[in-house]
Amino acid sequence: MCGWIRKERSIDPAKPLLLHAENEDTRDSGFYRDKINGGLPEKLLMGAKDYNNPTKAKDADVLMFTASRFDEFPDVWVTGMDFKNPKKLSNGDAQRAAFNWGTGELVSFKNTDGVALKGLLLKPDNFDPKKKYPMIVYIYERLSQGLHAFRNPGPGTSINPTYYVSNGYLIFMPDIVYTIGYPDRAP
Repeated sequence: MCGWIRKERSIDPAKPLLLHAENEDTRDSGFYRDKINGGLPEKLLMGAKDYNNPTKAKDADVLMFTASRFDEFPDVWVTGMDFKNPKKLSNGDAQRAAFNWGTGELVSFKNTDGVALKGLLLKPDNFDPKKKYPMIVYIYERLSQGLHAFRNPGPGTSINPTYYVSNGYLIFMPDIVYTIGYPDRAP
């Protein structure tokens, strides 16, 4: 939650609040407006993207934010305080378009104990379901919230999903859960 963008020392209950929202089932994100003393939050913008917290212009009612997906560069957008008619200012996707990037999707499954979980499946752009592909399974806590995260291909301390997907691999990142006190056992 951020009280209309500025870092306030306190919250004025008479002023609207800007809330960042994320749907835990679809990983869609966006923004809602709410007041402390009343009613349901008003949806301003929600979509299948990772929307970052906006920054308000100092002397105008204009907001700037980024929006991305696994296959969409986090370009800069501007909009009014109502989030109607956002305009894209940058085009980082122009550089990405030359590469076989990939797509991401959520997969629902149950673990061996019957716990409902989600996983992130990343596939090459030219994925053919009739073909066999090498697959990397990357397990580390909960990673499905990264569905709309844009990742540049490059070296790092862990696997770079974009690099492998663009080279014909499938990457599966299943969420896992632990029993408190037993890090080696699921519930």
